[in-house]
Amino acid sequence: MSAQDDRPTSPLPDELDRALRRATDRTLSALTSLRKAVLQHVQTERNRGATLRDTEFDHRALVTRAHEGISLSRDGDGDGDGDGHHDALTSQVIKWSSGFYDEDR
Repeated sequence: MSAQDDRPTSPLPDELDRALRRATDRTLSALTSLRKAVLQHVQTERNRGATLRDTEFDHRALVTRAHEGISLSRDGDGDGDGDGHHDALTSQVIKWSSGFYDEDR
């Protein structure tokens, strides 16, 4: 057994525990809302005859625009550089788009 294993675990301080729970709740809520909005948009666009490619293009543009707004508010230049969240979010939205578009086909 290592020295690390011998150390007693300490619970998170209450304030940190509450902050993590709030952040997790907000994140899950935001992702659920985003997923529902993507579903609704895909269904609406598919029903009006848009292709999956058109819909994905729209979603990429929306994520880029949202990311630029966040970057601008953080660092003032809006160049979208940095943390990689943009790519991860775009990838997830495109996966949802594709899955929703192919539903009931």
